[in-house]
Formats: sequence, structure tokens, C-alpha cells
Amino acid sequence: MAISKKWKATMVAAVISLVSATTIYAAAGWYQVNTNSGNPVNLRAAATTSGNIVTAVPSGQNVYVRCYVRGETVTGKYGTSNIWNRAFYNDKWGFISDTYVKTGSDGPVVPLC
Repeated sequence: MAISKKWKATMVAAVISLVSATTIYAAAGWYQVNTNSGNPVNLRAAATTSGNIVTAVPSGQNVYVRCYVRGETVTGKYGTSNIWNRAFYNDKWGFISDTYVKTGSDGPVVPLC
């Protein structure tokens, strides 16, 4: 049975779409928090340094990053950015500036929340 060119093109497009989506979502996972001073970083209720502190994450610990939002611009160990990661640490969810999370990228590595 011959496979039509249209069917092949549809399948190739579907695979490319799936691989692209998987690449974005596959980056959700555990990332290390680091500071220049060794001080902890605050996990906050909102993507701003004035947001309520949910908990403090010691430098060198890992947080689970699920997605990101844009918020207040912060300068940290890994540069200056307005990316805040929705993160889980010590049984709590909150936001942590991407400038303290070692993601290996200057841009988002997880999908938008």
C-alpha cells in the first residue's frame, strides 16, 4: 500500500510540532540556586522583590522550576533579567528571580505560566 505525499507531509509536520513542544516542556525540572555572597534567595508570592516571602532557598540548593512569568527586573549572579521562575522548594511554591537560578540560558527554559 502506497503512502500519499499529503499524508507524509502531515506526519512530518506533526512530528516537528511535537518535538518543538516537547523541547520546551522537557526543560521543566530541578535547577540549582546560586548567589555570589552565599546568602539564601527568597522564594516570593509574586514576581517582585516586594512580594511576600514564602521561604528562603539556601545557595547551592535545587528548586523545581515549572514555568516562568515576567516581573520586576533583578540583577543577580547570572545577570539582569525580568524573568521569574515559578518554583517549588521545601513543600512550597513561589517565584524566584531567574538571575539566581542556574538554567544555562539567558532566556526562559520553561513555558510561560
